Amino acid sequence: MLNNYRIYRRKQELGSRITRLHNTEQLAIGILDSGNLEQLTSCLDWYVQQMNYSLHVVTQEGRFDIPSMQEAYKDVTFLVFTSHTFTGEKVNAVANECRTNLFLIVRTDLLLVKFDGPSLLEAMAQSEHPAAFAAVVANAYREIVPCRRMPRLRERELDPDSGFPSLDETASLPSLYPFMCLGLYDRALFQRLRGFDESIHSEYWQALDWGLRCHLLGYTISISSALLVQFPNRESVIEDRSEAEGYLRCYTKALSVQQINTKNIARKYKGFFDKEVYQTEVKKRMLWLQKLDFAQLCARWPKEDM
Repeated sequence: MLNNYRIYRRKQELGSRITRLHNTEQLAIGILDSGNLEQLTSCLDWYVQQMNYSLHVVTQEGRFDIPSMQEAYKDVTFLVFTSHTFTGEKVNAVANECRTNLFLIVRTDLLLVKFDGPSLLEAMAQSEHPAAFAAVVANAYREIVPCRRMPRLRERELDPDSGFPSLDETASLPSLYPFMCLGLYDRALFQRLRGFDESIHSEYWQALDWGLRCHLLGYTISISSALLVQFPNRESVIEDRSEAEGYLRCYTKALSVQQINTKNIARKYKGFFDKEVYQTEVKKRMLWLQKLDFAQLCARWPKEDM
């Protein structure tokens, strides 16, 4: 898909902040502009002072004066979309432009309460590391919300179960997908999995689709309180799981391959089916690449979660 955003690169002078070069290569932070201008500037002030990494703001045309923001934040790259877009496409843009090993996705209407860089970066450097660490999420009252996800079919419908993450910072648990797309991602692996599906017009369905694809292709996603964010102005932090344009793409990719005697078989999933995705994604890609099917994913999920 053609990019529908403009890139305003940071004006960092050559030779300046040499001490940042190693960190910049390792980690970038993608900040989704999801509040007002005051929240954006407050957020940027904090990240510039506290997080010694490459910063990328993802926003939309007309939100603020770009030249003024560039002048105020010379070390920040701005990715400016020409029209409304969904979260998955914004995250894809960060992955395309950041040129780092890892990238962290946050928003301007949340606080980064905990980022245990040493433990998270060490975990992502291991050979069997997860494709992403999902963020633990708290509401305005500092209550942890049930932001961990487990695979589940309710009758014939995808309906992931919700649970609480561990508050032990040294423990990570499996999660089906990053809640609200918030998390720390392995950039190369994210792109090998082809990122979020931009033909799905829903943050929830985009996240679910990517998470399912990740697990079915043999990778993992973890959640750890070493990465903790808070929405200071929201008492309730929930997903919009309503059907949206493209949601059948998620069903078709997740449920159209069945593994029988270690052999993958393509079968149309009745009632929730996208013919185009079945032909182009399932038969040509998923059929040959899947390591397990959805039933096996559920069967292998830690039993205490089910």
